[in-house]
Amino acid sequence: MTASPTLPQADRPKAPKPLSFSHLTAIFFGLTLFFCLGNRSLPLIDRDEPRFAEASREMLQSGNWIVPTFNKAPRYDKPPLIYWMQVACYKVFGDNEFAARLPAALCTALIAILLILWGGRLADRTTGLRAAVIFVLCVQVFVHGRAAVADPPMVLCVVAAAWLGWEWIRQPKNHLIAAGFWIVLALGFVAKGPIAWVPIGMALWLTRRYQRQGSTVPSLTVWILGFLGMLGLVCLWGIPALAQTKGEFAAKGLGEHVVGRSLIAMEGHGSASILGYIATLPLYFLTVFPSFFPWSVWLPSVIRFHKRRPSEEAAYLLCGTILTFGIFTVSRTKLPHYTLPAFPFLALLVAFWWRENKSSAQFRKVAWATATVFIFVPFLLFSPIRSLSLTEAMVDVLRPLLSSNTAVALVDYQEPSLIWGLRGSIAGFPETIQEAKIEAWLAQPGARFCILSAQAAERVQGPWVRREVSGWNFAKGRRMKLVALASPEPAPIPLPNP
Repeated sequence: MTASPTLPQADRPKAPKPLSFSHLTAIFFGLTLFFCLGNRSLPLIDRDEPRFAEASREMLQSGNWIVPTFNKAPRYDKPPLIYWMQVACYKVFGDNEFAARLPAALCTALIAILLILWGGRLADRTTGLRAAVIFVLCVQVFVHGRAAVADPPMVLCVVAAAWLGWEWIRQPKNHLIAAGFWIVLALGFVAKGPIAWVPIGMALWLTRRYQRQGSTVPSLTVWILGFLGMLGLVCLWGIPALAQTKGEFAAKGLGEHVVGRSLIAMEGHGSASILGYIATLPLYFLTVFPSFFPWSVWLPSVIRFHKRRPSEEAAYLLCGTILTFGIFTVSRTKLPHYTLPAFPFLALLVAFWWRENKSSAQFRKVAWATATVFIFVPFLLFSPIRSLSLTEAMVDVLRPLLSSNTAVALVDYQEPSLIWGLRGSIAGFPETIQEAKIEAWLAQPGARFCILSAQAAERVQGPWVRREVSGWNFAKGRRMKLVALASPEPAPIPLPNP
């Protein structure tokens, strides 16, 4: 086996002792706090965050832990691990933005701890610490380390499985490590589907390498039994999910959201034409530079270094990186964060390179400068973002008037963030109606509000109480105006000034 990259003997410092449990615990809680900064003041952004957050709220309210729903409709996009984690946080902190994002912060902090430990085992304590710092202090992780989405739990499982796979192939008789490998892969699937199985490819590559060297490797029978055991664990959730949905979870969850995303560009993320698809093939090799910034500045040098001085450790990490980038490069649907599972591997590769090519002083300067920016961003930007939000403006106006039995209808503005905001005050679910049915819907008895765009409201006639707000629709990246309509009977409903 090829040895880990090492410093020249004359420059090699004494190996520092491994970090103690108390030190690792302090780092974990410190990083969790770092990724929680400002999360309560920042509204749920885009469409994915409120979808996940609201689905978890509905899971908590319904008690159905198998099939998530969004606005009472089944949500087949992702498996349930992130919802389970968010529900657990809701029970402690309530169903709010902070609790919805807490699983991401916890998982990101745990990934850093794994990088410290794994990097220390592959090289030394300093390399492990640097890998953790590099990972948590890059742009994409700054965003997704606090996002109420399924990616952080999935990446955590990928890193854990990659490490366990490395240890298992090197110690093929260690059945405990082998069991851990397959168990974590099952959890990874329940986090975000088959992409969590990238470590299987990494372990197979290492197995083939050892076979060529004549080393003992796990047998084919062991591989088959492990894979079947992993599928069995997935089935503990999957079979009840298929039974409850009569097979729809597989047809839509795997068929549409996994296979479909690979074959067609969904939700405008990617190109529908062949020429456009070919043009987007290099996308991830370009987006890695802003996503992995500031450490991406050195990526070309890192790749050249590991090509000139190959090591088994670097080759294993490059295998995981290439698999991740390759899978999403050939996929038709593309988003910059899809390659996030490769970022821990890149962090380790940069850390290996840094100890032989750059000084500790330069590393500290880059790390402290980046950390300072990332600490101030939540304090400087998150509250202003909330004040600009169109959804928050409408919810703030209606919140004093909403009660558990208030009925709400949405016409041409049905953003998930609005449904999340309204559901915090009403027991029912916002319904969608056509513009032609607004007057009849408002004329029904009971407290009612109809929300629609200002353009559509201009075409609605009648003695309705109106309140208009304006703000940014972040999902579409444009400024809009919304109108809330309410019946004046038996008396006009007072609407406060914003």
